[in-house]
Amino acid sequence: MHPDYSAILSLFLGTTWIAILGTLDDKIHMGWRLKLAGQIIGVAILLVGGHTLKNASIPLLGLVDFGWSGAIFFALSVLIITNAVNLIDGLDGLAGGICFFAALVSAVIGVFKADIFLAVIGFGISGGLLAFLRFNFPPASVFMGDGGSLMLGFLLSTLATSSVATSPGQRSGVFTMILLPFLPFGIALLDVSVAIVRRGVSGRCIFHPDTDHIHHRLMDTLGRPRRVVAVLYLFSALLSAITLTMVLGPQHQFYRVYVVFMGVVALGLVILLLRLYTREGLPQILGNRSHMKFLASFADYMCRRLQRATTEDEALMLLERGVTDLGFDYVRVERDGELFMEWTSSRKLHPDSERIEQKRSVCPRISIYWATPTHDSDSFQKYLLLTWNQSLRALSNCLERLHDRH
Repeated sequence: MHPDYSAILSLFLGTTWIAILGTLDDKIHMGWRLKLAGQIIGVAILLVGGHTLKNASIPLLGLVDFGWSGAIFFALSVLIITNAVNLIDGLDGLAGGICFFAALVSAVIGVFKADIFLAVIGFGISGGLLAFLRFNFPPASVFMGDGGSLMLGFLLSTLATSSVATSPGQRSGVFTMILLPFLPFGIALLDVSVAIVRRGVSGRCIFHPDTDHIHHRLMDTLGRPRRVVAVLYLFSALLSAITLTMVLGPQHQFYRVYVVFMGVVALGLVILLLRLYTREGLPQILGNRSHMKFLASFADYMCRRLQRATTEDEALMLLERGVTDLGFDYVRVERDGELFMEWTSSRKLHPDSERIEQKRSVCPRISIYWATPTHDSDSFQKYLLLTWNQSLRALSNCLERLHDRH
């Protein structure tokens, strides 16, 4: 049998396109709509090359032939896993480690299923990631960025879900159940699922970033990045072991008991991770819903308004909204080491609470100082500071644009 060269070519072209897309996002910080459109183009390249999801063995239903709908399921699978890997790339070594386990699982399956292409690609990725993690493990000196996380998520999700193989029929044996290809990405998919639910409940756009992911919550609990990464590596290794056992293990009662036991352990870990989000009760989350929606609108407004600014002074004057709209104690702007302008609130929020004072340089000449009270809701506090920092990043881009124009 001959390899499916059109499928291999489309995988190469699609992955290259996604790598370019992610690299551009690292440079210019594209909006989520534009980035999602670029990912859809990458998936379209795969579909044109023949990649799809043909069939899967589903418990209680047996072997199911997806027919034309297989292309839709395949496209959604690739998009979900790609963005899930991208979302967890918020802690040194995390995304690279999870992708290492996923690539290693694909490689081992490729060896046992005589799928040489899958084995070579899988071992190549896992070997490269092992070397990369040498410098990306906390404290990192090399970083993945969107160019790396999007590319890895796209490539590995295609290898896990596509029914195309170097020889027809070899890959179909991998799908012993519909969820099996997703198990190595369990942490990433759990994180994106929790993110969608909590953002939806709190009134935020599900595509807007925040600093409340599982690894952020674990960081608050464990205190050290290496501990957080070790816990999530352990979870990924457990899910990878379950995957390999279900795909390659003999149909013996011992292996079934083993899989059930490991599944119970994994479920227990999931419950422990979800308990990280029980610090704030549902009434408090719903009570902050209108405030969260306002912060999301504020970030959108500031980014759009700064795009229309024509002078440096006009752009800097927009920072007054930190006091008037966000309730900061003060916002101070220093230019060339001297005070340029300052706004102070006449009525401070939560006067008895601890104050948080911070500073950020938006360009070599300009530094921004501000102070904000500590709010009762930890989630609101984090999202407030994230919103303000997004506005400052938009200000930095605006000032760079104005400087290049002149």
